[in-house]
Amino acid sequence: MTSLINPNNIDGGYPVAGQDNNSQGFRDNFTNTKVNFQYAEQEITDLQDQVILKGALPGVDGTPNNNMNDTLLYAALIRDFSASKVTIGSVGGAVSVNYANGHYQSLSTTASITLSFTNFPTSTTYGYIKLQLNITNIAHTVTLPASVTLGTSGLQGYNAGTITFGATGTFEFAFGTYDGGTTITIFDLNRALTNFTAADLEVDDVTATGNLIAGFGGTGYVQATGNVVAGQQVIATGNVSGGNLRTTGTVSASGAVLSATVLSAVGNVISNDSVNSQYVNSRIRPTIGTSSLPGLQFVAGDLLTTATAGTVEFDTTSLYFTPLANQRGVVPATQFIVTGSTNTLTQSTSAQPVFDNVVANGQIRLSASTTYFFEGLYLINNTASPSTAHSVSILFTPENPVTNIAYVADVTTSSGAPNAGATTLSRSASSSVTATQITPTGTTTANEYISVALRGTIRTNSAGNVAPLIQYNAAAPGGVSTVLTNSYIKFTPVGTSAVTSVGNWN
Repeated sequence: MTSLINPNNIDGGYPVAGQDNNSQGFRDNFTNTKVNFQYAEQEITDLQDQVILKGALPGVDGTPNNNMNDTLLYAALIRDFSASKVTIGSVGGAVSVNYANGHYQSLSTTASITLSFTNFPTSTTYGYIKLQLNITNIAHTVTLPASVTLGTSGLQGYNAGTITFGATGTFEFAFGTYDGGTTITIFDLNRALTNFTAADLEVDDVTATGNLIAGFGGTGYVQATGNVVAGQQVIATGNVSGGNLRTTGTVSASGAVLSATVLSAVGNVISNDSVNSQYVNSRIRPTIGTSSLPGLQFVAGDLLTTATAGTVEFDTTSLYFTPLANQRGVVPATQFIVTGSTNTLTQSTSAQPVFDNVVANGQIRLSASTTYFFEGLYLINNTASPSTAHSVSILFTPENPVTNIAYVADVTTSSGAPNAGATTLSRSASSSVTATQITPTGTTTANEYISVALRGTIRTNSAGNVAPLIQYNAAAPGGVSTVLTNSYIKFTPVGTSAVTSVGNWN
């Protein structure tokens, strides 16, 4: 500023010594001196009120107040600056942090806290404050103001505006704003964003040439919608879940291994739970099954619209393999029963099971709405000599009505031994589960041997048991009647009860 004090309006040569001087000169000097003192007093007071002082002025009481009042300070060379530390104290619940109190403030939690900020600088200027948090209990969380929208990506323990902590201790955060607190950026000052030692970590990409350990000690989980790429092992005691999982080492999990698209491992894929991926690019060696967990299990689903070479599929009724494009085929899952010793029949005209010496009632349980191919061989011997006139029928007794059945039985009869004496060959066809006669009426062959080779199709409606039976007509043959060792029947599911073809038929 320009001083108003004018030293030139004082006549230093007045009064003149040795002569009579006009009193007006005295008055002019006195008046100008007084005015200059008034200017000096005003200017000194202004300086005391407005300039920056490093200490109190001599003769002035009090501590200097260097309040810059938001005036611009620029082109300054600074050194050895410090910020005052403000202790908020031990708090819980709502905590208001006043920016005007100081740029470094601290608090200790007695419960979870919810932060708010006041007195940030006005818009177009930048405000920055550091906050030290002593988290005394891992149950204590810090809820941020809704205006903290920048810097949260990758922030450890952050979820939907709240920070959780995996350990107690001292944590420091900074908060900055350029628009008076409308938009606030958070900075984690003593934890790296790629550190896995606390709560949850959400990042865009994680690339590791060493180990990627989720949760301190590997007790958490790695979850990614993109790729998980590791040069060594991926080990988790929980789930490994992601888009693509690729490793040149081993994937080992006590939980499930879940991949949305590709699971690729040069080493082993080890899981005590399920391995679920659209594609698994690895040699597969199923583990040993237990009484409660199978070594390998297919989950039922829809078949491919176009059968692809090399695929294995399961649709709740049958397992399929496609060796060449469009040439899907049924993988036989045959169920059979075979006699390991002779089964002695009763001398009765009632229907009786062929295989009840193998399992009780000699019956098999068929699934609902399923088509089965079946074939069998019954070897029967009647030792009566001569036998009582009779005939033999075969039949099935389903627990529930079947949709339909059709089969053919090729029958040979002989006397004395299966390959001795006169042999009679006949063929019988049936489209019913009821009794179908397979030997001539009134047979009296001594020591009769009968072989029945049958094959056919049965379509079920409801699930239920089906028993293959034999029945003597008119009378029992007498003597001893047996189903010989190595008689058998087998059933193979090939599709639903409406299936008409599997394969490249055109």
